[in-house]
Amino acid sequence: GVYCKQARSLARAMTAAGCSRQKVGQLMRLMARTFGIELKFSMSRRTVSRAILEGGVAAKLQVAYEVLHTDGKRQAQGISLYLNFTGMTISQDSTSNRKQNYESHHFTPKAPDYDEVARLQKAGIQVKPTSIPRIRLFSLDATLDHGSEGSINEWKNNLQALSKLFNDSPLARRLNRQFRIHDFWRVTKGMHGDHANNEKSCANGIRDIKHDVAIEELGEKKLKELAFEDLVLYLALWNAKKLADIGGIDVWNQLSGVEQAERDAALMSEIITDLGQHEYDSLAEAARREIDLFVWSGCCMHKDQNSFKGGNAEMMAEWDKLGIEPPILLANKSNAAILHRVFEPGRSYDKLSEVERKALEETTRGGAKAMDLAGALFNNKDDKKGQGDVHVNFMKEHLGKNHPRFPDTSNTRFGSHGLAAAEIIKHLELYIKFVKDDIPYSKTYQTRTNIELNLLRALEDKATLTELCAMVLYTNVISHPYMRVVRGEEVNALDLGPLHAEVQTHIKKILDDPDLLFGENASFETAALDSKEWEDAKAVNAVFELATSLPHLQAITLAFFRGSLATWIRFSAEFAPGGLIDEASAEERYLAWMPSTNDCNEGLLSHYRVTVRNKPTLTLHQFNAQAMYSRNDTLSFMNALFEDEDHHYIMKVAREWDSSGLEAKRRAEQVAFRRRLVEMNKAKEEAKRRKAIELREKLRKIPLIRSLAELDSVPRAELDPKGSRKWTGHIYDLQLEALRFRSVPIPKKNQLKRVPEKLQALRAGFTKYLELLQEMGRIWPSSVGIENLAQDDLPVEAEWHEEEDMEVEE
Repeated sequence: GVYCKQARSLARAMTAAGCSRQKVGQLMRLMARTFGIELKFSMSRRTVSRAILEGGVAAKLQVAYEVLHTDGKRQAQGISLYLNFTGMTISQDSTSNRKQNYESHHFTPKAPDYDEVARLQKAGIQVKPTSIPRIRLFSLDATLDHGSEGSINEWKNNLQALSKLFNDSPLARRLNRQFRIHDFWRVTKGMHGDHANNEKSCANGIRDIKHDVAIEELGEKKLKELAFEDLVLYLALWNAKKLADIGGIDVWNQLSGVEQAERDAALMSEIITDLGQHEYDSLAEAARREIDLFVWSGCCMHKDQNSFKGGNAEMMAEWDKLGIEPPILLANKSNAAILHRVFEPGRSYDKLSEVERKALEETTRGGAKAMDLAGALFNNKDDKKGQGDVHVNFMKEHLGKNHPRFPDTSNTRFGSHGLAAAEIIKHLELYIKFVKDDIPYSKTYQTRTNIELNLLRALEDKATLTELCAMVLYTNVISHPYMRVVRGEEVNALDLGPLHAEVQTHIKKILDDPDLLFGENASFETAALDSKEWEDAKAVNAVFELATSLPHLQAITLAFFRGSLATWIRFSAEFAPGGLIDEASAEERYLAWMPSTNDCNEGLLSHYRVTVRNKPTLTLHQFNAQAMYSRNDTLSFMNALFEDEDHHYIMKVAREWDSSGLEAKRRAEQVAFRRRLVEMNKAKEEAKRRKAIELREKLRKIPLIRSLAELDSVPRAELDPKGSRKWTGHIYDLQLEALRFRSVPIPKKNQLKRVPEKLQALRAGFTKYLELLQEMGRIWPSSVGIENLAQDDLPVEAEWHEEEDMEVEE
């Protein structure tokens, strides 16, 4: 028989809690037996999988329903006003897993609490419940590429499928509503995500789609409003234009029925666009603004993260400006031996070999690098490497209480470098003791790895400690207070313009008056962004205890604040005075409500990676179904709005999905796209190679002067293709190209704009050419470089590997 809806709901709840699909049936029988009920059958793994898909179908119906009903109540000045807002925002982010790009999509409608809806319906109370902004998962997709066009196409494809799914449902028939893709774009009032260029480009593309949809809807509305006589006349004029454009009625009659239908469809689209544009242009400015309202805002977490990065860059550059010895070099294992020779006493840095110079340039230093090493050593992302539990137990032994794991800089978690610096500074002597004595003397052979030696040197280096203290101060003065506001409950990112202005103002105050942070009367009340107690008072106190031994702490810290200020200004551009967000009304900001961070997308992507690592056979549509059902509170939606026919419908669709081979189709699309990409890139590379060969042959045929003396006489006929009988800029250009072809270093063409400059470059270049020929034992007009300019082989790319992790002992 068919399992009841309650049993199928229980199966979804059990799998969402982590139960294996294979074990759900057995656990159901065990629970029933606990209550004295003996079940004759056990739900199969296949049935459980279908029950999960049914939850996914219901979740997609919920998405369409909430897009069509995204309105709500809002508290304005303490008075509850029902504003019939039809607005929501969308967001996205992407990552890769096993060389496949995945993109997470969320939307934020105004939706009610469906448990409250169910209670009101059960009590027979006809009151519309309060709707508030709620973050909903839209989909997780495996995209063909990482470009903005591919992202927009994924939105379109999902909306197309969603439209058919909802419109065929009993729920749509009962509501007497149809879901059109235009409905989604019309109510979309903004987008948020990280600050990557492709994300901003995607937002711009969606803004254009939204505008085009508005024009189309205005055109359709106007067309319906035309009187019959006006409509006939209007269409006749356009039809005459169509025939004139194609060449007359005789040409039209020669077209096939398909071609005529295509041209008629294109004509109707043009008519609607023309009508819509005229209607749009006739609207008042306020009406056009309401139609086109689309706001973009970046993730506040990334704003703080990038400001920290900007501060660190300025801090590292400050040492040279001050003329002070910078933090100690922290070379990886391969460069350490080379640099050991470089820093021999009395060795001149001007006589470094290419290998030594490269090793010196690649080697980094400073507090952030030291925290990378500390994270790799104390809390490595690979559980088999680093000190792990040994570190935790050591700290517990000496501090007398359970100690948290070291901040996850190994995984570059948000804010982890500032937290790591605070952890190190608070317990500096303990960490030095742990790295210096405990780690090496606990080994069978008393040795240190390069990473341990580097970290020890960093913890004993005054300059590195100065940077760590600067990182601690910035984290407590700016980052912690900022994130406390950003991560508050129901925070609308569009309401944070004053906060970002306050951050910039506060940093300027500290730069203008460092005593707010370093003076004798300085405290959290004068220094912290929100004037509240330090998030990590022990770390801040430890910094000021070390300050007497760190003479450059103030200068380096101010450099950090100065660098962060420039980054704050750049990454908060959407809140600039006079901008769209700044001039938006309170109602418009609520209409385009969006979360302050992109945690929902980043969290989903991480959740997917962890899930498929533990369940490698889980298909993408199974993951989507389970994630949407759980995250969107779909069970409450079903309890409030579903009837028996809805349950039958989602079972039917789930069976169709299960038997349609969705995963196989997705993989086939990926393979086909990759094949097309390979062929396209091969064709481009071949065209580039042919062009290089053609250019090479063209340059080879350019005759070269034999001596500089020729420049003082009339040019030979072969040097003067235009027959001008004098040295011109064109002839000089040809001679310079001939020298470049022969691998002589010549300035770029755009750097030589005047004839005297070209002549001077020609003289210098030809002189250098003759010297190189003599050194190499070659004769005029040979090349002084590699002859084959069109390489058959592709260039070799340096392989990426995690150098430091390879050095950590298991």
